[in-house]
Amino acid sequence: MNRFRNRALGIGLGALLLMSATLAWAQEDDGMADMPDGEMVALIHDVRIATTQYHDLDTALDGGYGKFLECFRHGEDMGMGQHYVNGDLLGDDVLDPLKPEALVYEPLGDGAMTLVAFEYIVPAAVWDPNDTGREAPTLFGQTFSLKTNIPDTPPIWALHIWLWTHNPAGMFADYNPLVVCPSDAPSVDMAAQ
Repeated sequence: MNRFRNRALGIGLGALLLMSATLAWAQEDDGMADMPDGEMVALIHDVRIATTQYHDLDTALDGGYGKFLECFRHGEDMGMGQHYVNGDLLGDDVLDPLKPEALVYEPLGDGAMTLVAFEYIVPAAVWDPNDTGREAPTLFGQTFSLKTNIPDTPPIWALHIWLWTHNPAGMFADYNPLVVCPSDAPSVDMAAQ
């Protein structure tokens, strides 16, 4: 009985140490130190639960997400993926972490799509309609970036979060060196914009 309890205690302690080390790495690597540990862990957990259904692209399409342009990349070494945007969520200045405006998928060579990230988006004209210099939106303790070079798209505030694949560039980076657009498929090279 004591051996079983000691083994269970050792496994539990090991898991706790691994979780603490992972959280410390994420905070150091992604600039999340402003958000208390417990809040960030709980929020990311809630986002994963709320969006796990979108691993199935048909569910995303049924949920109002539609394909936006082609697969995004930045030169030959950095990818973003294929965006599917929900127009019903896009037109306001509401930022709900559980309802991302865009889902980002990595297209695979066999035609399958793998959910890798989300993008939270607010049109610049909606965020600050009177051009008063309102501060940039924030979410997850991160400040959105103003994007003005997306083809056929007015300026937007945007924030990516890579919850379904690792991004060595950081959880909130725009591009991921591990995500690619298939070489034989059309893509949008943002480095050329």
